[in-house]
Amino acid sequence: MKIGILLENPIQVGGGFNQAINAIVQLQRIVGKQHQVVAFTTIKANLQHVKRLGVSAEYLPAAGKPSRIALAVLRRSIRKEIGKAWMARKIENALLKAGIDLAYFVTHSSTPNYFRKLNYVTTVLDACHRDDLEFPEVSSDGRFEERERHFWTCLPRAVAVIVASHQLRKRIVTRYGIDEERMIAMPFEPSPFLSEAHSIDRTAVLGNYGLSDGYYFYPAQFWPHKNHIRILEAVSLLKHKLAVGADIRVVFSGADHGNVAWIKQQAQRLDVSENVTFLGFVPVDHMRALYEGALAVVMSTYFGPTNLPPLEAWAIGRPLIYSAHLNEQIGDAALLADADDAGQWADAMLRIRDPAVAVDLVQKGRKQLKVVDAERLEAEALFARRLEQFVQRRKCWE
Repeated sequence: MKIGILLENPIQVGGGFNQAINAIVQLQRIVGKQHQVVAFTTIKANLQHVKRLGVSAEYLPAAGKPSRIALAVLRRSIRKEIGKAWMARKIENALLKAGIDLAYFVTHSSTPNYFRKLNYVTTVLDACHRDDLEFPEVSSDGRFEERERHFWTCLPRAVAVIVASHQLRKRIVTRYGIDEERMIAMPFEPSPFLSEAHSIDRTAVLGNYGLSDGYYFYPAQFWPHKNHIRILEAVSLLKHKLAVGADIRVVFSGADHGNVAWIKQQAQRLDVSENVTFLGFVPVDHMRALYEGALAVVMSTYFGPTNLPPLEAWAIGRPLIYSAHLNEQIGDAALLADADDAGQWADAMLRIRDPAVAVDLVQKGRKQLKVVDAERLEAEALFARRLEQFVQRRKCWE
């Protein structure tokens, strides 16, 4: 059998890109030499990142720019989704021409919604448009309706649906009536780019950004749901009410999705601008060093139920403070704080400065990472069985 993996997101999406890369490496590990795996990307710049991990990939020019006449037509008809259907059909035809038997979409993708012949596996990383629908990134400009259409159209036709946790699987089954036996709860794993082989020395990286060890690190894109404001409010409490001093420093890394100006404005209002460093989107080979230099990793996000930074903090050996409502992934391997309560974040950030607390959390994090690894191995075995079932059925037609 020939499996085609589709990578449709640029590296700037952050965690979603890293998880997609992990899925590509993982599938090759699962199938071994039993089946042929071919990675395709609709973004040419992705080739260099994939090849760094020893994974061969092909650029899919079928999804490239349409002609000027076609582009004009697509712009006029985009509300009818003709544009999306046009792109998806070109992708499907290219995969069929390449002899692909099964397509595997490793991130949220509307492309398989329009497939007419090719079977596929799809991925659901979250259902936060239903969990936290207040946020504009999942509710405004028709995004809520678009996601709902996608889930109702794409999921029922998938050979298998990969989800990030058992909790998310239950939500998908309840909300969309998907057969549970077709869903596989596959835990995240740390970014492959965090290995020492793909990382630049900490001293060089921190020097490049004018940083020194001992900051709170929040690696997250600047979406409203990432809740950077809560960290700023906590820093304000630490600085002005608890009199910890000016040595409190928070480092934010991540691409701007339209919210960074607001966060900087709020930092000024709270008088903490001098305590916060905005790095923007950083190269993947800088991330390990930024984790290593941190006093602790903080993640005040509303969206879940799973995220990559906790796993990466545990892998690097850094203590974690995390949103309390997402505790299912965490166990006892983090200090938990209410995403709505800056006081709880300030208390946790103060408490984690105790070396004994930090060491205890690091040890618990390593143990929790082993639990997640064991769950992933079990899920990989289930995925392998599901693929083998498809192989036997695929023999029934030309």
